[in-house]
Amino acid sequence: MIDDEADLCALFRDILEDEGHSVTTAQDGLEGLKRYGEHKPDIIILDLKMPRMGGMETLRNIRKVDKDVVVIILTAYGSALTAREAADLNVYEYIGKPFNIETVKRVVSEALASVRKCEQ
Repeated sequence: MIDDEADLCALFRDILEDEGHSVTTAQDGLEGLKRYGEHKPDIIILDLKMPRMGGMETLRNIRKVDKDVVVIILTAYGSALTAREAADLNVYEYIGKPFNIETVKRVVSEALASVRKCEQ
């Protein structure tokens, strides 16, 4: 998960690890790119508004090296323009904050299922 809110990263780590997933977090886009290179996650949950490097720039950089990794945008600053740009960059899902945690868990499970199906 790449999000500048440390509490939100901790919440997602707890919830997704309880679901049996391994979770790595980063507090901004630059750190997220570094962590992506180190861990090559199956999916990325990405905030749009962050210090140092915003989410769309982070996503564009990730797409330069991996056009297929599943990305879920989770943002309080969504707009039709960013949703369209995210769709152009092959984002799996675009979820606004505040969010329903059950919806996020469902989307993550569906995203992971699609990754595993592609790997077979």
